[in-house]
Amino acid sequence: MIKIIKKIIPQPIKKIVKSKLRKEKFKQFKKDSVVLTKEELVKGFKKSGIEKGDILFIHSSLKGLGYIQNGPQDVIDAFKQVVGEEGTLIFPVFTIDMSMLKTLKSGAVFCPKSSPSTVGSITNAFLKNENVFRSLHPTHSVAAWGKYAEYITKDHHTAGSNFGDNTPFGRFLELNGKLLGLGIKYDNVTFYHTYEDLHLSKFPKVYLDEPFKAKIKNHQGEELELSVFCHNPEFHKTRIEKDPMVERFFSDYFEQNGISKKTKIGQGFLWWMYAADVIKSLDLLYKQDKTIYKVN
Repeated sequence: MIKIIKKIIPQPIKKIVKSKLRKEKFKQFKKDSVVLTKEELVKGFKKSGIEKGDILFIHSSLKGLGYIQNGPQDVIDAFKQVVGEEGTLIFPVFTIDMSMLKTLKSGAVFCPKSSPSTVGSITNAFLKNENVFRSLHPTHSVAAWGKYAEYITKDHHTAGSNFGDNTPFGRFLELNGKLLGLGIKYDNVTFYHTYEDLHLSKFPKVYLDEPFKAKIKNHQGEELELSVFCHNPEFHKTRIEKDPMVERFFSDYFEQNGISKKTKIGQGFLWWMYAADVIKSLDLLYKQDKTIYKVN
C-alpha cells in the first residue's frame, strides 16, 4: 500500500515533504547536540597533537562532533589557525555519484571550478576558500591549501594512477603528513588505496581489466580525455566501510599499537596517524593475510 501511495504522489509534493523532514531532523539534531565554537575546536585540535606546520589530510563529518556554531567554515578556520601558513590542509573533494563505476559510465565531465564535492559540507565549503588548489581527476580529485598545496594537487591527471606515485595521495605519503579523521571511524579512508596502487601485484583484482575514457576540463577550461582504471565492484564488496568487523579490527590495531592518536572533541573524536605508519601497518598486516577487505 505504501509503495502504491508513493507512486501516485506528484514529484513536486515529494520534494516539499522531504525538505520539511530534513529541516525538522536538523532542528532536532541541533537541539540534542553539543554546541562547539571555533575557539573550542582550536583548543581541541591543539590538545590532539596538531601543530604549526603540520600537513593534514582530513576525512571529516560535520555532524560527527556535534553542532558547529558557524558551520563548516569554523572547522576550516580552526585548522588554518592551528597549522598556520607553513602548514597544509588537504581534503578529498570527490565527485562520485554512488560508485566510481557509475560515475565513469555516466560520461559526466569533471570541472575543477564547478563540480561539487559529494563527500560532505566541509569539503564543499573548503573549495570556496581563497588560495585553494584542486587536482584534476574525474572521480577522486583532492583540494589543498597552504605551503604544499600546489605541489600536492598538480599533475594528478597525468600520474597514470589514482592513488599512487605523483598523485596527491602519493605526495602526501612522500611528505609523511598526518592522516586525520574528524568525527568519523576508520572506515571511509581513501588513503588506504595508496598501498594498493603502490603494490598492484598484491591486489590483481582491485581494478577492472579495461580502463574507462573520461573527460575533464583543466583549469583553463579546455576539455581533456583520460584513461582511468575503475575499482572493481565485486572486489570491493567486503571493503572496510561495508564490514563492521573489518573496521573494528583496524580500529583496535591502530589504537592498541599506538599508531593512532585519538582525542575526544565535542560528542565525537579526532584521530590522526602518520602516513608512513599507515602504509607500514598495511604492509605488515598484508603479510598476515589481513587487508581492508578481509581479516579472517
